Parts: sequence; C-alpha cells; structure tokens
Amino acid sequence: MQEAHFRRLPVLRFSGNGFSLIEMMVVVAIIAILSAIAVPSYTYYTQQAKVSKALAHAQPLQLGIALCWQIEGQLNQCNQAGNNGIPALPSPLPDELNDLSLSQSAAVRLTLNEVSINNQPLQIELTPNAATTHLAWTIACSDFSEARSVVKNCEQQVSY
Repeated sequence: MQEAHFRRLPVLRFSGNGFSLIEMMVVVAIIAILSAIAVPSYTYYTQQAKVSKALAHAQPLQLGIALCWQIEGQLNQCNQAGNNGIPALPSPLPDELNDLSLSQSAAVRLTLNEVSINNQPLQIELTPNAATTHLAWTIACSDFSEARSVVKNCEQQVSY
C-alpha cells in the first residue's frame, strides 16, 4: 500500500490584539447610555426649530397689527386679516401649520402640524398688549405646564 501524504494545516493562533467579549459589551453599554441621553435632547431641539419656523409665519401678521394699531390708535380695528394693512392669511397654509387665525382681540393663533404635546398639536397664541409707545406681545402655549416648553419665552398656558 502506498502511504498517503497528508498536508498539515497551519494552526491558527490568536495574538491577543482583538477585543474580548467583555470589552465589546462595555462599549455597547456606553453607547446605549449616551444615546438614551442624546435622543431626547435631539428631539427637543428639532421641535424648537419647527416652532421657530412656524412662528416666522406669524411675524407679518404681528407687524401688520402693530402698524394698524399705530394708525388707528386702538386694537379693536386690527383683528381682521386683509384689512387695515394686515396681510391676508396664506392660502394654502404652510406645511408647518394646521391653523393660523386672528382672534377678536387681535391675537395671532397658530396650531402646529409636526409638533405635538401629549398627542395633541401644539397651540401658540401671540397676544398684543398696547403700551404707551409700542405693542408688547405675550406668548401663550399649550405646553406651558410641561417641564420646559419648546416655545421660547412662553409665559402662560394657552386659553382657547
């Protein structure tokens, strides 16, 4: 019988330069902890950006109301969009807004599409307060009772 010639396979040996299972688990745990902190902050800041973008649509109305108040001398004639120098409401509404309107007291009311608090759309009301020389605006929002509002300078709960 002929003798079989077997080729000897090389033996794999680890040099210890890789990561152990424990090291990998520690890295995964650290990433999980960091993401648990970062995701809520990221969500908060993206909601703030959406609110700022939506509030930009109210600025022409605020300016028109302020000019109307200076000309007319009172706010009760400055509560209709499209009259007395107040611009008309945009039609169709911008994507950020579900509703944009003026109240009898010339307050600008916004209901946002993409920002919700407790599964309800965020509502913001900008109310003019006539001082001697200027209009001061009070900001009310529906998330005022939360730990921190996504609306900067929110002063009170919105009352619809």
